[in-house]
Amino acid sequence: MSKKKTVLFLVTLVIVASLTIISMIFENNVTFFSIVQLAILMIMFFSYFTWARSGEDSRPTPNDELGEKITMESGLVSYKILIVLIFGFICLDYFLHESANLLLIVLFAIGLTLLPIIEFLKARSYR
Repeated sequence: MSKKKTVLFLVTLVIVASLTIISMIFENNVTFFSIVQLAILMIMFFSYFTWARSGEDSRPTPNDELGEKITMESGLVSYKILIVLIFGFICLDYFLHESANLLLIVLFAIGLTLLPIIEFLKARSYR
């Protein structure tokens, strides 16, 4: 990517993120959309700088072997971190309200069983 495109991308990203954060602060209104919008902006930022290539850059791409390995390993680490965070939120919810949220517990149970189920199905598809 050219430096002009990178600078334009960063400026646009900073402006949109700033406007979202400012509206959250001044309007004192945090909505589902504003949180998701910030998450999407973070996804765009990190994806851009992970996979963007300049002319003669030797960084991996998502389609080559190293890129696939990076994607697989980061997916497993993300899964484990997410499970720990969900468990932490269950404990925090129990501490704050003296009862755990049933939907969080169901989400935790699904999260725990999801990886082994997907591994089982993928292994059966290679038979």
